[in-house]
Amino acid sequence: MRRAAFALLLLLPAPLSAQGYVFVPRIQPELRAEAVVARRLSALLMGGANIPLGMYVRAGAAAGAGVADAENGAVVAMRADVAIRFLLDPFAENAWGPYAGGGLTVRRDGTERPRAGLLLVLGVEGRRAHRWTPAVEVALGEGVRFAVVLRKKRTNGR
Repeated sequence: MRRAAFALLLLLPAPLSAQGYVFVPRIQPELRAEAVVARRLSALLMGGANIPLGMYVRAGAAAGAGVADAENGAVVAMRADVAIRFLLDPFAENAWGPYAGGGLTVRRDGTERPRAGLLLVLGVEGRRAHRWTPAVEVALGEGVRFAVVLRKKRTNGR
């Protein structure tokens, strides 16, 4: 009986080197600076976070405030986004990691009523630095948006 059990243990496969990647879904904070071209030009600073839903998919939310151009001067601009991104290089095998995504956005400029809309995002993450990973994005959703993003570096992958 012991010999049979020992023989079965020898038949168990050992982990391969490719199986050494450990997926750890941790919250990843981010900071964003955005310029928005809509009915009114606006500039916003936003904070948010995302979490992996799998190896290739990230779900995130961000909110922030800034200023928007108005007829009588500048007004307060606010925006909140919820989006899902699909990463084309989740393991950071290349220097640049493109991604695409979509979600919902809500915008409010001055005293106007909040406006909601769909959000489409195209972006690319750069090389990981000491603590942060830079990214640039172009998005459509309640205007055309251009963003510079800093995401907290992950321990492995993007």
